[in-house]
Amino acid sequence: TVGDAAGQAKPTTAGGIYSSGMGGLYAGQAISKYLESKKESDLEEYQKRWTDKFGKEFEKQLFARKILERLDNNTINKLFESVTPEIIKEISEKDDFDFHTGSIVKLLGIKGSLKTAQVIIGGEFKKLLR
Repeated sequence: TVGDAAGQAKPTTAGGIYSSGMGGLYAGQAISKYLESKKESDLEEYQKRWTDKFGKEFEKQLFARKILERLDNNTINKLFESVTPEIIKEISEKDDFDFHTGSIVKLLGIKGSLKTAQVIIGGEFKKLLR
């Protein structure tokens, strides 16, 4: 199984052309190797190779998604208001669309991490008061 059915869509955007395509490539290579060797362990290479390439990134994206899902619209708006043109330029020029955890960190702002934490905690605190 590859693609969305195999959980290869990005947790943050539900995109996954690249990660699913690589899954298909890795699966095909593993099957080809298995057909030559008849060793079932060769089939396991598919999952291992995919996880080695995308596993950590997908874990980070899932963590970011879980945080962002808890935020109300007002809190999300405040986070986006804090994004500077410099951050947007840096992300546009240097970051990788398929591995975008780095972009998320930049958007949330390492330099503005205290402000980001205040916005997120403030949003969560408001939920407790409702």
